[in-house]
Amino acid sequence: MKPQSQAALEFSGFRLGFNGSSENVILEDVNLELQAGGFYLLAGESGSGKSSLLKLIAGLWEEREPAPSLAGDLTVLGQSVLGSYPKSLRGRVQAVLQDEGLLDDLSPRGNVELGLQVAGKSKRLALAMLSMAGLNDPPNLVSELSGGQRKRVAVARALAGDPDLLVFDEPTAGLDEASARDMAKHLRANHGEAGSRTTIIITHDLRAFEGLSDGTIWIDRGKRDIFLLDSPRSIELDEDSPIQAQVESSTSLVNFRRFFLELAGFSRTLYQALKHLPPYNYRLVSRTCFRYVIDAAFFVVLGAAAIGGLATFFALRNNPLEGAFTSAVITGCGKVLVAVLIPMLAGFFFTARIAAGSSARLGTMKRSSQVDALRLIGVSPADYLLTPMVWAMTLGMPIVTMAALVSASLTSLAATGLVTGASSYSWASAFSARIIREDLLFALIKTMLSGFLVAIQTYYLSMGPKKSGGDVGEAVNRSIVWGIFTVLLVHSCLTLVQFS
Repeated sequence: MKPQSQAALEFSGFRLGFNGSSENVILEDVNLELQAGGFYLLAGESGSGKSSLLKLIAGLWEEREPAPSLAGDLTVLGQSVLGSYPKSLRGRVQAVLQDEGLLDDLSPRGNVELGLQVAGKSKRLALAMLSMAGLNDPPNLVSELSGGQRKRVAVARALAGDPDLLVFDEPTAGLDEASARDMAKHLRANHGEAGSRTTIIITHDLRAFEGLSDGTIWIDRGKRDIFLLDSPRSIELDEDSPIQAQVESSTSLVNFRRFFLELAGFSRTLYQALKHLPPYNYRLVSRTCFRYVIDAAFFVVLGAAAIGGLATFFALRNNPLEGAFTSAVITGCGKVLVAVLIPMLAGFFFTARIAAGSSARLGTMKRSSQVDALRLIGVSPADYLLTPMVWAMTLGMPIVTMAALVSASLTSLAATGLVTGASSYSWASAFSARIIREDLLFALIKTMLSGFLVAIQTYYLSMGPKKSGGDVGEAVNRSIVWGIFTVLLVHSCLTLVQFS
């Protein structure tokens, strides 16, 4: 049986503001109790605090953004959310965001199945949930969904967890009048079947919900207060956002705080990587590792082949002793290629290929609310995204490095035959003469450590606030640059340790 609470939301002397050169107060001394079980609209002019309330209620506040100034108390289903968000509310509180947050790497049905799986229900209910949301025959790909269909899939996924509190952020945005009314009726019908569930609709489109709500939670921007009305106010909502503009301008003055937030964010990412190291889903980890190896293998092997062949060719061609001590030159090439050059360059190539792709994917997921959607349905982004990436890079980089060593050795053999005409046996004897077990062991350590650190950096840079496509592109660039620098640093330090 689901735990019950007398009030779905309760504001007690609640105050919300943002600190800057001077504090911008959005809400002040709000006292309101919202009874459970109702179907409510949440309305107000832009900049009145609707988005901020959504983040607080659903636990979606961005950790690496300056926190708001809060006072009093706000309880959700009987639990305060003004400190750290209670884990017990995950799953009990769901939200369908304006960007829907559908996971692109899953089918529409797969998105709903994930919600059912987290809720401990049979995946076979997915089609029934989609039908209940008004989508009887979903396409195979999320990219094939229309705007209205995306919203219906998001509704079905949210309902899969049978939440006690369900919040919708502008569910009729982008829909024509008839479709918006149809969506409003579907939401009301699904609410009616839930019994004790509380539904809150954040909307500017009050007309679409006319006659369907149990009341309107009205945010009065001028009075900095919240009221519960029996019916929507028939006024035109002002789309200007002077308060939000002030908030944004004031946050530009807290860059000093941002540095410490970023530092704390990186430390948190490292802690999460270690805490969530045991895989949540072994199939997901193995699938990610396989994909990373396949994606990087051709690029890394081709680069290593070029380096191995060219290094041997020029070493033999530019032998200052004019062909004397050829075996010694080949021996030196073998030692340098295996112990130093190929592992480091393989790390560069692997990072350039995989870190860029992973950062673009994660950054896009962050910007399109897919990461928030994972949190809302009760899936830890660290389990679903970070852990597979850590394992895949930590294991994938050594695997492709071994393939690169083989490739470089073969092209070194070819270059030796081209320049000197030496046999394969004589080349192999000379090439491996000074290669010892410690060379391979250190290569393994260097590539595994590099892969681990590059994965953490990539995740950290990708999961920061993403307000535009430019932010995603910047994260990709930084992931490549910092990843390659990390590989260089790790290999340089451990190589000095090895040969000192």
